Amino acid sequence: MLDIFVNETVLWMFVTAVAFTFLGRYTAYRAAVEDAVSAVVDSLIEDGYIKTKGKGEDMEILKHWEHNNDT
Repeated sequence: MLDIFVNETVLWMFVTAVAFTFLGRYTAYRAAVEDAVSAVVDSLIEDGYIKTKGKGEDMEILKHWEHNNDT
């Protein structure tokens, strides 16, 4: 009876399940970190702590010594 549950196929399925579980958790963690960083940067821009130039996809973050001459 034990031979049914402990064989090469079951072992490979277990290893695959563990590997993809860790891959999924890593991917979800990276996505959460990217979302958090994006939200923080957007908030800092809206509050005026970070100077920017341009709008939308063309927005650039300016260095602290650069000035935005568009305003």
